[in-house]
Amino acid sequence: MKKILIVDDETGIVEEIKDFLAEEGFEVHTADTGKTGIELLTQLKPHLVLLDMKLPDMPGLEVLRVSKRLYPHIRVIVTTGYVDQKVIDETQQLERDAFLQKPFDLDQLKEEMDRLIGSA
Repeated sequence: MKKILIVDDETGIVEEIKDFLAEEGFEVHTADTGKTGIELLTQLKPHLVLLDMKLPDMPGLEVLRVSKRLYPHIRVIVTTGYVDQKVIDETQQLERDAFLQKPFDLDQLKEEMDRLIGSA
């Protein structure tokens, strides 16, 4: 079973995604801060991280930077409701694997996940 880590502080969105991915057969873990996300990343070594750019304790860019430094081959889908070209460019330089603007369709998320890591 493939492990997914969701790092996002928007509880409603996280629960919806978590339920959807669990039904699709994934093992889903969540973190509502960047610090907790990094801790879970090192403990769980997930196949994919779904990472929000706006977190309460640190920028999502820092979580992405640390994630890719620790695990260069980890797949990361960046999500944000606040899109600007600078964020898109910075996340691309840090080798994010996909970028989804909130709100996104769950089927769109699943398509990106299938492309990056295959199905559960």
